[in-house]
Amino acid sequence: MMAKSIDFPLTKVYVVEGSKRSSHSNAYFYGFFKNKRIVLFDTLLEDYSALNKEHPEGEDGEDDDTKSKVKNKKQGCKNEEVLAVLGHELGHWKLGHTIKNIVISQMNSFLCFFLFAVLIGQKELFAAFGFYETQPTLIGLMIVFQFIFSPYNEILSFCLTVLSRRFEFQADAFAKELGKAKDLYSALIKLNKDNLGFPVSDWIFSMWHYSHPPLLERLQALKDAKQD
Repeated sequence: MMAKSIDFPLTKVYVVEGSKRSSHSNAYFYGFFKNKRIVLFDTLLEDYSALNKEHPEGEDGEDDDTKSKVKNKKQGCKNEEVLAVLGHELGHWKLGHTIKNIVISQMNSFLCFFLFAVLIGQKELFAAFGFYETQPTLIGLMIVFQFIFSPYNEILSFCLTVLSRRFEFQADAFAKELGKAKDLYSALIKLNKDNLGFPVSDWIFSMWHYSHPPLLERLQALKDAKQD
């Protein structure tokens, strides 16, 4: 089993009926220490997708046009592709991406509250906003977090976006090392289609706003291994 091969302490695998709320496909893991669980949305699995069950292949009385439309509407990934997606998610765990994000989040929270404690006592800060005699704590919160931290938050957001994109490429590379490059390649295309994603993005816009690399960039990174 793939989880066992990388020492992932898997205890259970769940399939949730995500199709009742959305057609979005997803997979994730959770749990502490040696008690991990993997969760798959039914929209990710070709055999479980409600959309596929509503239109079974080869139904009597359907003409060729209808069968073609049903085939094009088919949702989800094959078992090998699901394993490739899981390989990507397990890559996040193996490479410590979750822990790194938690550490960064905690450090950022500590820094923000430390700076707030330093700035809240500055009379000049309140005077700049018309509060000469009093220093209301609520007003201080608004000034510090909405105005003073605004440039910092923009820079931090950009840095976290760059880091997140790097993590995604690393997780793809991990799945590639597991021999899942070809299946991940086809799975990404299917998931992009099922989730109504647009494959082409302006590189500057995507670099600033997208926490995940655009589809074409991820496919290009996998292309060489897929051809091998």
